[in-house]
Amino acid sequence: MSDQFPEFFVRLDTFSSAVWYRTRRGRYRLEGTRCANCDTKFFPPRTGLICPVCYAREMVPYECAHTGTLVAVAQDNLGFPAWGYGDDLPRVMVIVRLDDGVHVMGDVVEFEEPEAVEPGARVKMVLRKHRREDTGAWVYGYRFVLADL
Repeated sequence: MSDQFPEFFVRLDTFSSAVWYRTRRGRYRLEGTRCANCDTKFFPPRTGLICPVCYAREMVPYECAHTGTLVAVAQDNLGFPAWGYGDDLPRVMVIVRLDDGVHVMGDVVEFEEPEAVEPGARVKMVLRKHRREDTGAWVYGYRFVLADL
């Protein structure tokens, strides 16, 4: 704070294009890592860390499965959406157990009724717009849709 700007300015989110670029594979392709020693899979990627199962340090890139089953469902319908995400209400947040055993948290989009989204339903990953950044650029990432079986 200074004499020129006496009010306290709270910054909600600090955008770093370098970090955003480095993490693009996880957001766009659902890419995590796999331990080269014991084959345990991780998402988000564990680069530079040890495997908690076998204590090895060698991790290799691994593209997670793009289909899975809903484990938990929570509906966000409080009357106001998360900051920066537009007016997408109701927003259905889910935890998905992918077919390879990895658990991922995300949103379910393109559903008829929110009540149709329930644990045990099959879903598949899709790439969708998430929100607009302060610069006006669109932020993309993975979301889930109900699978047609």
